[in-house]
Amino acid sequence: MNKGLTAIKEVSREEVMGLAQNGLRELFDLASYKVCDATTGDVQSHFVYDMSTHRCYLIDVASCYELVTAFYCGGDKQSILQSLNGIAKSVN
Repeated sequence: MNKGLTAIKEVSREEVMGLAQNGLRELFDLASYKVCDATTGDVQSHFVYDMSTHRCYLIDVASCYELVTAFYCGGDKQSILQSLNGIAKSVN
């Protein structure tokens, strides 16, 4: 698991709703985090949502793919959690 994953930027609830006009899907949750994707038209966006702080981070598709495959293909949950923490800290 790549521990150097970062957020593109922090996004507000309003921005998420704007990017999720065609729906929001929860891909997985771990500890206080939810990893989601959303679509508007032909554009797909990917997010990490921290339920403990109610902050949301936009991530790229490669980061989302790495997180999802690690989660569902036997990745170490502690390493995944460290990556999610790193994403949250990358915009502070």
